[in-house]
Amino acid sequence: MADLLLLPVDQPDMNKLEEAYEVAADLARPCAGATIKVPRFFQYDGASIPPPAWQIIGTPFQPRFMTAAVFHDWVYHTHQVGFDAANQLFHDLLVLDGVQKTKAALMKLAVGTFGRAYWENDPDDLAYLARLKQRIAQDGRNPADYGLA
Repeated sequence: MADLLLLPVDQPDMNKLEEAYEVAADLARPCAGATIKVPRFFQYDGASIPPPAWQIIGTPFQPRFMTAAVFHDWVYHTHQVGFDAANQLFHDLLVLDGVQKTKAALMKLAVGTFGRAYWENDPDDLAYLARLKQRIAQDGRNPADYGLA
């Protein structure tokens, strides 16, 4: 399993926020009996931490949060595992990357409470996934290997 390698994106995909990073090399982690693979080219906008919580939790691009956040965002896009398993993966990766267990549990509670509203892909998400799928295929890889049918 490769370590997270990200590149800042000057002009993020139109479905992303103003600040985004792009995965520079494929990643894979086990989760709920499956292997979740995040493809090179996937863009994400950091951990979804509201600004008032930054003093307590940390900022969206806190290095210890980045691997967990990229996998969490990817699984929320692809639904390769269920909602609860996605949130557990987020928690487990936070702890693995050195986040205190209490803080990781609080962050898991937050995504479990507020993440349901982002679980279903909206039309912009689906359009982004279609563009990403095409980019992966043009790179000679099979989008299905990443949960993109």
